[in-house]
Parts: sequence; structure tokens; C-alpha cells
Amino acid sequence: MYACLYIPSFPAQAVLRLQPDLRRQPVVILDGEAPRETVLSTNMLARRLGLMSGMTRLQTESFPQVHSLRRSQTQESVTKGALLECAASFSPLVEAVQTIFSNEPGQAVVLDIRGTDGLFGSPEALALKLRKRAGAYGLLANVATSVNFHAATCIARGVLGVNSIRAGDEAAALASLPLDVLDLSPEMADTFRSWGIRNCGMLAKLPERDLVARVGFEGQHLRALARGEHPHHFVPIEPDFRSQLIETIELEHPVELLEPLLFLYARLLDQLLVRVQTRSLAIASIEVQLRLDGHANDAQLHHTRTIRPALPSEDSRRLLKLVQLDMEAHPPLAAVLAIEMRIEAAKPHTAQHGLFLPQGPEPDSLEVTLARLKKLLGEDRVGAAQLLDTRRDEGFVMRRFAPPPQRNGLIPEVAANLPAAFRVCRPPLAIGTTLHGNQPVAVSIDRESFDVVTRAGPWRRSGEWWSQANWCREEWDVLLSDKATQKVCRIAHDPSSHCWYLVGTYD
Repeated sequence: MYACLYIPSFPAQAVLRLQPDLRRQPVVILDGEAPRETVLSTNMLARRLGLMSGMTRLQTESFPQVHSLRRSQTQESVTKGALLECAASFSPLVEAVQTIFSNEPGQAVVLDIRGTDGLFGSPEALALKLRKRAGAYGLLANVATSVNFHAATCIARGVLGVNSIRAGDEAAALASLPLDVLDLSPEMADTFRSWGIRNCGMLAKLPERDLVARVGFEGQHLRALARGEHPHHFVPIEPDFRSQLIETIELEHPVELLEPLLFLYARLLDQLLVRVQTRSLAIASIEVQLRLDGHANDAQLHHTRTIRPALPSEDSRRLLKLVQLDMEAHPPLAAVLAIEMRIEAAKPHTAQHGLFLPQGPEPDSLEVTLARLKKLLGEDRVGAAQLLDTRRDEGFVMRRFAPPPQRNGLIPEVAANLPAAFRVCRPPLAIGTTLHGNQPVAVSIDRESFDVVTRAGPWRRSGEWWSQANWCREEWDVLLSDKATQKVCRIAHDPSSHCWYLVGTYD
């Protein structure tokens, strides 16, 4: 048993699947070099107005309500991968068939659906689910099921909607279809036209021996197709799901503003989410590549950004917000001509929270908050501090923040004796110091004078003498006192600049 998923007017649908605002308007797809472009494909509304494949651009311009778009082979390639992916979610055995019907290129995939009754029900039920899934991918499809491979393909080309053919009824189902569903050569089409053969039923009634005697074994082959009896050697393909998670869209005019681009980012994300959710996966990484309007070194400019959520996510709004904040912080240098969005899929994150653990912030909300802070403060000022292997003060770098894994268990009791906290002054505060010999005896901080009651030190530290960022200083821990208060501080002396400053205070 086979099921054929056929996409008519494939070049037009490949362009329009990400532009739903144009689906309700007549659209033609032009191919070729200007000014000799011709119509390659049309949507149904354009065909109702009388437009057809092969017409010139000048002829289409006589219809002011028709939108003329350029063919995008990149979007066709991406759509073909999405189509194979859609079919592979119903059967592991899939074969691609490229056809031309009514002078328009189409794309068909045929599934071997033997043994799928327990998962999807009868062939009629599977065909309905398959067409609905293709609609979620933005494609208007015809679906036909039959025990004959070629019969399912021909019926899907020639009959709209969903059709399920029972075994033995192939010839009757094909009888009223035009000969175009058989992929006739131009010479054979002219021959049958001269004989008055207009549909598959008339061809199926011709005597086989006489037909072979006049047109050769090609006639025998076409007669078997028209009767739904021609055998087929099924050659399945294995689509690589993870390498095809790409969506792309080419713009008619360069776009500079972020707001109109956000609508396109949302459409691309929604399609990619539909595709990963069919495999029960989530989005772990988003790579956005923009093709810009400009040239540098005779090559087109590209602007590429990679956004990695804290955890694999299925929330399109939060993912779109992360893309928006990243693009606001790193805008492209020129107007955008095309957008390509590539994602990595991973298993959705699941966590079992303990009854006695405090509820932390949601990772997705935390990631959006961090992205907002990076936009305001800069990427090098937001994250998690990671200590460097040095004794120099401020010896740390900012790394990407990642929440630690949660541990199940009770909250540990707070220790009774906590160590003293040290509040660091950033930047260090310059102070005045009175020395007796080489030891500080009085300190002036913000025009307030303090006597040094007790001191400890000095501790001499230095490092990185081999670079321009070398450092050297002497540190003291002192107990300062005035008439009202006392406090414990750390002060330091920089021998290179002969400057004293306040490092911090102890709580």
C-alpha cells in the first residue's frame, strides 16, 4: 500500500509558504534572465485569471492585480527537505518523485505505508493526517493511496484533496484523468492527440498488441500506467533530519528596519518549531544569517549571529525575544536581502523539583532578562565571574551564565559562625595617609580623619612583570577609629605611583 503526497505548483508554493499574506492574492513565479523572464509557476488564483506557464513578463504585467515574484531555488531546496521530513514522520520508507503536470513543475513523495494501521488507522485516515501535517508546513497538498505506486502518483496529480483507491479500482479511478498525469513526451502527446485519445480510460481500452506495433514498447508502458497495472521497484531514501533544519526567505526589496524583519523571524521560527515538534524535540540553538545589500571585496556581505537559550525551548515568543534582543545589540551594517535561519534540535528539558527546594526563576525568563542586561550594559559586563589563576585583584573574567544543576535534598542549615564579609571598593578609593617611619598612623577618607589603632602588614604582592600589565603593591589591614566609630579596612600602597588607596572594608 502506497500513499502519494503531491505538491502542485511547487515553485510557487515554495516561495509562498512563508508569506501567508500573499496566498490569497494571484501570484506568478518568473524564471530566466531579465527582460526575457517567463512564467514558471502560478497559484490557483492566478490560473483563474487566465495566467499560465510559459507566458512572458510583459504579458503578466497586463494584469495589475497579479504579483510577480522571482524563482528561489534555495527556498525550493529547503521546502523539498521539509516535505521529505513531513513524509518521514509517517513512514521510514519514502521515495521522491519530481513531475510536471499541466506544464508546471510539481513535487511528489511516495510513502510505503504497509503496517502503519496501528499507528495512524486506515489508509483514508492516514491520508487525512498527512495532508493536515503538510498544511502545518505551509503546503497545500493532494494525497492519494493505492496498492499501485504509479496509480497513487497519477491520482494525486490529477485529483484535488484526499483520495483512497481500493485494490482493483485503479483503472476506474484513472479513467477520467487527462493524459498529462502520465508524463508523456511531446511526441507521444501529439500522437495520441491526433488519434483522439484524450484521457487515461481511452488509452487503457486500446489493444496492447496494436499499440506496441505502432508506437513501440513505450506505448505498452503508458497503457499499463493508464490501467494502474505498471509495477515499480521502490527505491527509498533516508533524509537527514538534523542537517535539514533550515528555513530561508528572500526579500523583494532591501529592508533596513528591525520591526518588519521581526515578522519574518517569527514565521521562520514557527515553521522550525513545527518541524522539531513532530520529532518531540526542542530548539537548542538558533543561527541567523543575513545576506546584506552591499559588496566587499567583490563578495556579498553576510551578518551571522548565534543565539543559544539556557535550555532547549519550545516557546516561540521567548525564542523570538532572544533573537530580537541579540539583533538590537548587534545590528547588521546594511539593508537585508535574504534571511536564513538554522537551528539545532535537542530533547526538551525536564526537571523534577523537590518538595523542600526553593522555586527558582524559569530558565527561559532568566535568559531573556540576561539578554536585556547585555543590551543595556554590554556583553562583557553580564554573566558569571570566573576566577583566573592569578593573585592579582580583579583577577576574573565574565563567562556565559548557566544555572547550576538542582540537587534534591533538604536545605542545609546555616552555619552559626560565618566568616567576615569583605566589601571591595570598585574602583579603589584614593586616600591620604600619615606615616611614622614606614607604617601608617593616620588615614583620611573622604575628608574624614581616622587614627590607626591596630595594624597588620605589610604584605607585598607583585606579578606579571613580563608584560605591560605588571602590578606591585603593599597591603595593610588596619583598625581605624575616630571619636564615634571604628571600622576594619584594608589599605594598599602602590610603589610605582606612590599612591595610597582604600581596597575595601570588613563587615
